Amino acid sequence: MELQQLAMLLAVVDSGGYTQAGKALNISHSAIHRQVRLLEEEIQEEALVRIGRRVEPTEAGRILVNLARRIQNEISGAQRQIGEATQLLSGHLSIGTGSSILVSFLPPILQRYRQEFPGVEVYLMTGTADDVIEGIASGKLDLGIVFNPADVPPGGHGTRYEILYKEEFLWAVGKGHPLARRKRATLREIAQHPLIILPRTSHIRRTCERLFENAGLKPRVAMELENEEAIERLIEIDIGIALRSRHRAHNPKIHTFATRGLRIYCEVGMVFPRGSYIPRATSEFARLCRLAKGVSWVSAQ
Repeated sequence: MELQQLAMLLAVVDSGGYTQAGKALNISHSAIHRQVRLLEEEIQEEALVRIGRRVEPTEAGRILVNLARRIQNEISGAQRQIGEATQLLSGHLSIGTGSSILVSFLPPILQRYRQEFPGVEVYLMTGTADDVIEGIASGKLDLGIVFNPADVPPGGHGTRYEILYKEEFLWAVGKGHPLARRKRATLREIAQHPLIILPRTSHIRRTCERLFENAGLKPRVAMELENEEAIERLIEIDIGIALRSRHRAHNPKIHTFATRGLRIYCEVGMVFPRGSYIPRATSEFARLCRLAKGVSWVSAQ
């Protein structure tokens, strides 16, 4: 079993066929097919099968594909370590986070990072916490900053996290909502109104569900949306009630209030790929995140 064979197998799976893989690798598809056949002969199992127009991995093929991805990640990590000079003059950093954290926490950090390391290309993606953690575990992202990083999704065991701070959440309604004049309301009162909520892959959604479940309540979910800006627009026109970070930008069309007898918090933490080595481009960004919250030491998992 050779690295080249695993790389070719991975290219076929990622591109969906031998011809596409040949174009991606700039070699003939027949050469790729021959190497995959040699690999199958060695393991005495089929690694790929054709389903319609696409080529898909068998169970044995999936095992080899996962091995190939791990090897690629290890090689990339070694190359980054070797290529890093004393000064961080160039490089790439891929960050995943949620829109609330992006708006309320990251702008000054991104600005300072760009000032200190102008040669590093920064890619930023927003999504739910599960999406971000999956991106880190698969090697597509270098760093994630998410709510409740301990609430790891299935398959998220390839990550570790550090807590930065806690963020308080309030309930948000439009100015015409029946609860718009309240400073506090009980969970039972809140549960009587339709909820606008994030997808199940959101850790804020899970926090919300646990609140009502622990209180023995089953609120009605009116809408499930991925975009927090879209949720705010629907809150403004009194479609429903939703949890909102206390530190989101002020919206004059929205009224926020607390839960009577209960304060709702979500931890905010950085998520890294599991392993002791952190590329310097990532570690410098993490350093700035800690400085932003005055964190000199944080618990790690």
